Amino acid sequence: MNFLRRASGTWYFVVVIASAGVFAAVPFAHAAHRLRKPSLWRWTAFYAAATIVLMIIMPSSTGQAAASTTDVRSTIGGLGAIAIMIAACIQLNGIRRDVYGLPQPVRPPLQPPQPWAADPTVAAALALRTRREEARALVARDPALARDLRIGRPDLPRQYDDGGLVDINTAPPSVIARCCGLDDRAAAQIEQARQQHPVPFQSVDELLVFAELDVTTWDLLRERAVVYS
Repeated sequence: MNFLRRASGTWYFVVVIASAGVFAAVPFAHAAHRLRKPSLWRWTAFYAAATIVLMIIMPSSTGQAAASTTDVRSTIGGLGAIAIMIAACIQLNGIRRDVYGLPQPVRPPLQPPQPWAADPTVAAALALRTRREEARALVARDPALARDLRIGRPDLPRQYDDGGLVDINTAPPSVIARCCGLDDRAAAQIEQARQQHPVPFQSVDELLVFAELDVTTWDLLRERAVVYS
């Protein structure tokens, strides 16, 4: 029974992969209907539009276009389909849990073994991490209150201590880079990804994919970044 529950919603991935991304909008439409989230309807429209564009790009089997042009269009269409499948599956991994009420992945224990915890510096770092976890839980439970407290906005005046979180959708890219220990190049990549993205990111992993950030920065972002759903 536990296995069947964990497998709930896997049809999302089957539809996306089996259709080579053509029906990627279907799981998003289902999730939008179940969760009543306008942002998911926007993602449904985005993937439907992306599919239409790919179908226009892909050469017709009866077309008389030159071979070189056909090859280029086929390559672009194939790469586009792969990009749609990867991006959709990354997003749906978290969305599926919300739709079917699945438990979130278990995080490793926050407390390190002794005698590390006795070190004042380590204790201070662990206290900040605990604050971040509490702030993230507040964002998930009551996003309106979290916005009032300006969680994830260290660039704005506030009194609530969120442990050093930063909102990847609204905070300035330079502030995101500073909070996460990234360089100016990463800040520029984040800014470009946000400009090219049609709607706010639904997860940190989406930003990692669209911004094409170096894998060495991923853990830094995941530790400090927060996203409002």
